[in-house]
Amino acid sequence: MINFLKYRVLYFVFSLLVILIGWYFVLGRGFVYSIDFVGGGLVEFLGNKDKTTQAEALIGRKYPDLDFQKTSAGFIVRGTNLNRSQGEKVRAQLFQQLKVKQARYEIVGPTISQGNIEKILTAAAIALLGILIYVAISFRDWRFGVAALTALVHDTLALIGVWAVLGSFWGVELDVLFVTAILTTMSFSVHDTIVIFDKIQEEEKQGTYRTLEERINWSLNLTMMRSLNNSLTVVIMLSSLIILGGESTRWFATSLLIGTLFGTYSSPFVATPLYYLLSKKGH
Repeated sequence: MINFLKYRVLYFVFSLLVILIGWYFVLGRGFVYSIDFVGGGLVEFLGNKDKTTQAEALIGRKYPDLDFQKTSAGFIVRGTNLNRSQGEKVRAQLFQQLKVKQARYEIVGPTISQGNIEKILTAAAIALLGILIYVAISFRDWRFGVAALTALVHDTLALIGVWAVLGSFWGVELDVLFVTAILTTMSFSVHDTIVIFDKIQEEEKQGTYRTLEERINWSLNLTMMRSLNNSLTVVIMLSSLIILGGESTRWFATSLLIGTLFGTYSSPFVATPLYYLLSKKGH
């Protein structure tokens, strides 16, 4: 039987470092917000390297207030002041002069972007409340609830921090899809934690092992391979999307992959050791 709890201090130190580094970027540099939050417009085009170079020169000359971003398949023109009228002009000029193909076109007004923020906060609050109620009903022990919610908060903070780092170095945007990834990570984290906690409760009732540490380690040994196999299927699918998917889905799949990895890690290495410490203190 592998003694997972033996290295619990290392798990906590690693988690703390990841969160602190990430939130240094969150508080110090912030995020690169998409038009979903700040409003504006975005037009994505498909084109080869030569056409991308020509387009960059054209946008820089005629629309210096717009941002130009190269992609693996072409380029994106965006701006917080890009309205529908200006967007139509940009599209027409690029099509007429360079014959590039449009892949995506989005215009979001300030009213809509404000509505997006309100809906996202409401969805997050409802999801958190639902998880709280579920954990309270499933485990009639406050220590299980505290440990599960701590792991959930750990995953959320870690994912947000990593996203700030990606935005700082690679210009990755924070958009509505990223918030969807956060909510998905929350549910994935709690799901994995509940599987382990169910096994711990089962071992406590059976009384196969005398000490609390032995029961928890045995429960982790029984559930570890199941958790890893479940996560591996998700990792393979998301990795395929990141490698083969388009620009519109690549970073969404990346956020889900990061969330999956943190969720898989936090259940056995954050939630379970924390439950052990709380239970040990109670005894």
